Amino acid sequence: MAKFDTLKMARGMNQVFRPVEVTDIDDQYHAFIVRYSGDYITHQHDTDEFVHILEGSLLVEIDGKTEEVRQGQSILIPAGSTHRPRCGNMALGLVVEKRGTQKQMDPEV
Repeated sequence: MAKFDTLKMARGMNQVFRPVEVTDIDDQYHAFIVRYSGDYITHQHDTDEFVHILEGSLLVEIDGKTEEVRQGQSILIPAGSTHRPRCGNMALGLVVEKRGTQKQMDPEV
Protein backbone atom coordinates (compact mmCIF):
# COMPACT_ATOMS: atom_id res chain seq x y z
CA MET A 1 0.00 0.00 0.00
CA ALA A 2 1.42 3.36 -1.05
CA LYS A 3 1.48 6.41 1.25
CA PHE A 4 2.08 9.96 0.10
CA ASP A 5 3.14 13.06 2.02
CA THR A 6 1.17 15.24 -0.36
CA LEU A 7 1.48 18.48 1.60
CA LYS A 8 5.26 18.08 1.87
CA MET A 9 5.44 17.42 -1.88
CA ALA A 10 3.29 20.48 -2.58
CA ARG A 11 5.32 22.78 -0.34
CA GLY A 12 8.43 21.78 -2.29
CA MET A 13 6.98 23.02 -5.58
CA ASN A 14 8.15 26.36 -6.91
CA GLN A 15 6.49 26.63 -10.34
CA VAL A 16 2.89 27.81 -10.54
CA PHE A 17 0.26 26.04 -12.65
CA ARG A 18 2.64 23.18 -13.46
CA PRO A 19 1.02 19.95 -12.20
CA VAL A 20 3.16 17.33 -10.49
CA GLU A 21 1.66 13.85 -10.45
CA VAL A 22 1.20 12.19 -7.07
CA THR A 23 -0.15 8.83 -8.26
CA ASP A 24 -2.17 6.92 -10.77
CA ILE A 25 -5.52 5.90 -9.33
CA ASP A 26 -6.32 3.32 -11.98
CA ASP A 27 -5.95 3.12 -15.74
CA GLN A 28 -8.24 6.12 -16.22
CA TYR A 29 -7.66 8.56 -13.30
CA HIS A 30 -4.74 10.20 -11.55
CA ALA A 31 -4.06 12.70 -8.75
CA PHE A 32 -1.66 15.60 -8.96
CA ILE A 33 -0.72 18.70 -6.99
CA VAL A 34 -0.66 22.28 -8.25
CA ARG A 35 0.77 25.52 -6.87
CA TYR A 36 -1.64 28.36 -7.65
CA SER A 37 -0.62 32.02 -7.81
CA GLY A 38 -2.07 34.66 -10.11
CA ASP A 39 -4.72 34.03 -12.74
CA TYR A 40 -4.88 31.03 -15.05
CA ILE A 41 -6.52 30.96 -18.48
CA THR A 42 -10.24 30.36 -18.91
CA HIS A 43 -10.74 26.80 -20.14
CA GLN A 44 -13.00 23.75 -19.98
CA HIS A 45 -12.70 19.95 -19.91
CA ASP A 46 -14.81 17.08 -21.23
CA THR A 47 -14.80 15.42 -17.79
CA ASP A 48 -15.28 16.47 -14.16
CA GLU A 49 -12.35 17.91 -12.19
CA PHE A 50 -12.09 17.58 -8.39
CA VAL A 51 -9.90 20.14 -6.55
CA HIS A 52 -9.05 20.00 -2.83
CA ILE A 53 -7.20 22.99 -1.34
CA LEU A 54 -4.34 21.83 0.90
CA GLU A 55 -3.14 25.31 1.84
CA GLY A 56 -4.31 28.87 1.17
CA SER A 57 -7.46 29.74 -0.77
CA LEU A 58 -8.50 29.85 -4.39
CA LEU A 59 -11.14 31.71 -6.35
CA VAL A 60 -12.66 29.62 -9.13
CA GLU A 61 -14.73 31.33 -11.78
CA ILE A 62 -17.22 28.76 -13.11
CA ASP A 63 -19.66 29.71 -15.87
CA GLY A 64 -19.67 33.37 -14.81
CA LYS A 65 -19.92 32.79 -11.03
CA THR A 66 -17.02 32.98 -8.58
CA GLU A 67 -16.60 30.44 -5.78
CA GLU A 68 -14.01 30.76 -3.03
CA VAL A 69 -12.43 27.47 -1.98
CA ARG A 70 -10.50 27.70 1.27
CA GLN A 71 -7.92 25.46 2.93
CA GLY A 72 -9.50 22.09 3.71
CA GLN A 73 -12.37 22.63 1.26
CA SER A 74 -12.98 20.97 -2.10
CA ILE A 75 -14.88 21.79 -5.26
CA LEU A 76 -16.12 19.65 -8.13
CA ILE A 77 -15.95 21.43 -11.47
CA PRO A 78 -18.50 19.77 -13.75
CA ALA A 79 -17.56 18.58 -17.22
CA GLY A 80 -18.10 21.23 -19.87
CA SER A 81 -18.03 24.15 -17.41
CA THR A 82 -15.96 27.13 -18.48
CA HIS A 83 -13.69 27.84 -15.51
CA ARG A 84 -10.66 29.78 -14.38
CA PRO A 85 -8.66 29.49 -11.15
CA ARG A 86 -7.51 32.78 -9.64
CA CYS A 87 -5.28 33.25 -6.65
CA GLY A 88 -4.23 36.60 -5.18
CA ASN A 89 -1.47 35.10 -3.07
CA MET A 90 -0.59 31.39 -3.13
CA ALA A 91 -2.51 28.14 -2.72
CA LEU A 92 -1.66 24.46 -2.95
CA GLY A 93 -4.22 22.07 -4.40
CA LEU A 94 -4.70 18.35 -4.90
CA VAL A 95 -6.54 17.60 -8.15
CA VAL A 96 -8.17 14.33 -9.19
CA GLU A 97 -9.32 13.94 -12.77
CA LYS A 98 -9.45 11.60 -15.71
CA ARG A 99 -6.06 11.07 -17.32
CA GLY A 100 -5.54 13.32 -20.34
CA THR A 101 -7.95 15.99 -19.10
CA GLN A 102 -5.12 18.38 -18.30
CA LYS A 103 -3.89 19.62 -21.66
CA GLN A 104 -0.67 21.56 -21.97
CA MET A 105 -1.87 25.17 -21.64
CA ASP A 106 0.22 28.28 -21.16
CA PRO A 107 -0.81 30.24 -18.04
CA GLU A 108 -1.33 33.96 -18.20
CA VAL A 109 0.26 34.98 -14.92
